[in-house]
Amino acid sequence: MPNDRGPTGGIVHEIRWSDALPWWILFRAAGAAFSPTVIILAALGAAAIWAGGSVADRLGLDAAASLPAAAPAADGIALAAPDGGLSGAADPLRPSSSTLPLIDSIVARLPARLSAGLHLVATPFRPTATLAEVAAAAARIGWFVLVWAIFGTAISRTVALKLAGEEPPGPVGAILYGSMKWPPALNSVLFVLVGIAALSIPGALLGLAMRTEWGLSFAAAVWPLVLLGAVVLAILAIGVAAGWPLMVAAVGVERGDSFQAISTAFSYLYQRPLHYAFYLLVAGLVAIPSLAVAGLFADATTSLAMWAASFGMGHERTQTVFEGLSGSGPLADTWALQALRFWGRGVCNLLSSFGFGYFWAIATAAYLVLRQDVDGTMLDEIVLEEPGSQEP
Repeated sequence: MPNDRGPTGGIVHEIRWSDALPWWILFRAAGAAFSPTVIILAALGAAAIWAGGSVADRLGLDAAASLPAAAPAADGIALAAPDGGLSGAADPLRPSSSTLPLIDSIVARLPARLSAGLHLVATPFRPTATLAEVAAAAARIGWFVLVWAIFGTAISRTVALKLAGEEPPGPVGAILYGSMKWPPALNSVLFVLVGIAALSIPGALLGLAMRTEWGLSFAAAVWPLVLLGAVVLAILAIGVAAGWPLMVAAVGVERGDSFQAISTAFSYLYQRPLHYAFYLLVAGLVAIPSLAVAGLFADATTSLAMWAASFGMGHERTQTVFEGLSGSGPLADTWALQALRFWGRGVCNLLSSFGFGYFWAIATAAYLVLRQDVDGTMLDEIVLEEPGSQEP
């Protein structure tokens, strides 16, 4: 019988995972998050966020004041809704609170920092937020976006070149790139927010009329039209919140401008929403072993440093030093122990900033694979330099 299996007899000699499973690049991006350049950039960005938060606290821009007071739910878990109410109760501004209670239960189990961050982002769009709350949230969000417009772009550029097989820049070169390209990364968010503000003007005018009883009655009659127009606002608001990492990645990968970053981010997000959700799920699963490995290295580094020193100190002196590091014992208030605790906190801060580097590495990989899904562009196709310029 004739062999219809082709010249190779149907035997698979090689599997190209980039073709069979394009999202496998997310695993490579997780590995790129461990590169020294990414870790340094993430640490610098985290330090800038901390410094900006400290200044905001001194200026009285207390974002914590706008956080809703959570009360324990029936199962003992505090469920705080963005409007200040409880997630278990029906909320006229959040239909999902009564029709999709599972979503609220999932949100309630998010890490405290992530939950607070989500609330902070939602505060400027909360109808009942005071001017002080909006100002505090806007200042902190603005600083956050500005910092990562620089360092996020730098990390994205580094990871993109690494994934493409090109020579990535060092920390200085990456920072120079971020310093050059931060305006498009920042303006892409600002332009969308300006569009949201402009489109909300008719609603604001209607709100002026709603100060009176007849105006409230008129608004109730035309409210379906208002809801229909608010769909556009929802598209823009959700797009800028969920698509912001893609905007920064677009600037890092394509060296493009703000309008290119906006168009690609919104296109990829809304044309492939399930793909995007799947990549986020994979990134979340990969984050668990990645963070475990990072924690293992941090713990091993600090433990082995003291372990090596213990050979010279001896058992009793080592015990005394350990008591001092814990804040007790005769050496607790000495300059030497304070310095050791300072360096220990430095390792802790470096470990906590690893999450930022991982986030931007994964965001870059997600941008590349979404770009291939939508535009058919190869994963390793990176704009290396603009005409008449040199790569930092």
